[in-house]
Amino acid sequence: MGKRQIFPALLAAAALAFHLFAGFSFIRSSAATYDETVHLASGYSYLHTGRYVMNIMDHPPFSEMLSALPLLALRPQAFTGHPYFANFMPYSYGDLFLYQNTVPHERLLNTARTFTFLVWTAVLAGLLWLLLSRLESPAAAAFSLCAFAGMPVFISNHALISTDAAASAFYFGAFALGWLFTAEKPSGGRKGEKGGRPWLWAVLAGAVSGLALVSKFSMFIVPPLVAAFWLADNHFWPRMKQSRLLGYIALYAATCVLTVALAYKFDLGLYWAGLSATLGRLDAGRSSFVMGRHTLHGVWWYFPAAVALKTPLLVLLAAAAGAWVTIRKFRKDYLWLLLPPAVFFAAALTAKVQIGYRHVMPVMPFLAALAGLALARLAAMGARRAWLAGIFAVLIPVSALTAHPHYLAYFNQLSGGPSEGYKYFVDSNLDWGQGVKELAAHLKEKGNPPVIFAYFGTARPEAYGIKYAPLGLLSNVEMRGTGERVCGMRDLLLAVSATNLQGTYYPDKASFAWLKERKPVFAAGHSIFLYDLAGDPEGMRSLAALFDREGRNEEAECLYGRAGGEKP
Repeated sequence: MGKRQIFPALLAAAALAFHLFAGFSFIRSSAATYDETVHLASGYSYLHTGRYVMNIMDHPPFSEMLSALPLLALRPQAFTGHPYFANFMPYSYGDLFLYQNTVPHERLLNTARTFTFLVWTAVLAGLLWLLLSRLESPAAAAFSLCAFAGMPVFISNHALISTDAAASAFYFGAFALGWLFTAEKPSGGRKGEKGGRPWLWAVLAGAVSGLALVSKFSMFIVPPLVAAFWLADNHFWPRMKQSRLLGYIALYAATCVLTVALAYKFDLGLYWAGLSATLGRLDAGRSSFVMGRHTLHGVWWYFPAAVALKTPLLVLLAAAAGAWVTIRKFRKDYLWLLLPPAVFFAAALTAKVQIGYRHVMPVMPFLAALAGLALARLAAMGARRAWLAGIFAVLIPVSALTAHPHYLAYFNQLSGGPSEGYKYFVDSNLDWGQGVKELAAHLKEKGNPPVIFAYFGTARPEAYGIKYAPLGLLSNVEMRGTGERVCGMRDLLLAVSATNLQGTYYPDKASFAWLKERKPVFAAGHSIFLYDLAGDPEGMRSLAALFDREGRNEEAECLYGRAGGEKP
């Protein structure tokens, strides 16, 4: 390895060390996000019983089982005899599994998270190195790892028990291995000339494509895309007979189907049933909030805006430069860096369910790859520009640190940073219930006063020590609070999740709009805002009206009385 390659390699090693530090910090600071209890409990039940029951119509099993794998050593209760399991109640079952088990919930959750984080970090880092080192240079591979390691979308989502990280890694992997198939010298060439092993890359690409299919239903597009890319590549740049290529595609398809069949225990009908059910739900749409606007069926610019505001600016700049380089100095191999993310992103523009930047995660490894290519080209232009490329690589994780340790809530400087993110996007872009842990720590420092809690999430506040009375609480789990009486509260503290502050899932979108004129006394993870309404008669009356709307007359009249007036 030459001096010019050692420099980016050292930067990549330092960036990956930062990535590990940031990921572990995120794990320690975050409560369970909205769907983690479901994924974890479902995955463990599959491993424990050998049967796919709980969440199989919403998600394929592979990623969930992989995350739950280290829990086998902890031997928690599976609760498979409980009515929640028998009646297919995934959120209630997940809540039971995590918070009422013989193993403490923090140990269950963070053991699985740590394993998940290490697996997906290693898989995607390895794939980036494999592709870029062979397609471009070891320096480009090293710089791509710098970009990858400093991107908060990977730091946070690789550490969560969900299906998004698997989809991202395997989508990228399918096309990386697909390119390696086209780059391999075909066997059966001239006499005496040694051929390559394209069959091996076809098999590996098929296996990874199959793993994509059994990790997230949206990955059903991968096999036809890879096959189409191979056909187009061989049509415009012939390298083997069409009949031979079709044979390799058949081998690819057979490996892909076999992988899916093994994951589903040869019940392929179960896969198709889950895929059909998921596509039906996605077509129905879902409430979402984007930059002050509420929509049920989505807007085409949701994901472009999310990428623009939630991706580090230096990554966007470097990736754009990388795309320009690939076009200016075109090689047909570069199409494998450009077309797969373009196709996926174009398809995402038509999505009716728009609840998170994470849904375009499969595009992100390609941005890291393009950024690495651009920085490597810059570094090759001389010593001074090599230092400039190094500074770029260092500043990417520095940008991520603006959200430390709350990387899920990262927003770049265009938006004003993480503290301003709730004005643009909520839900899994920012507020997935994970901030309840930091809120609990803050309240504990203040003597643990009770709060009125308008929470969005499934992590149990009482499990983290919060005493609360629920109000406008949105969860798939029944939460009745800890028995706190509003009339007995000395302080009048109101905690509101950002998703509820923006009214995303309320019929009345302006339910908490009156709080936007008030400054919170604390923001937990940039996602849960704590307000002190003592000495705020107008705020008390607005709060009383919300209790009144829920039919909680005692609390409403008490608050009207504290505000210095009777109920209007």
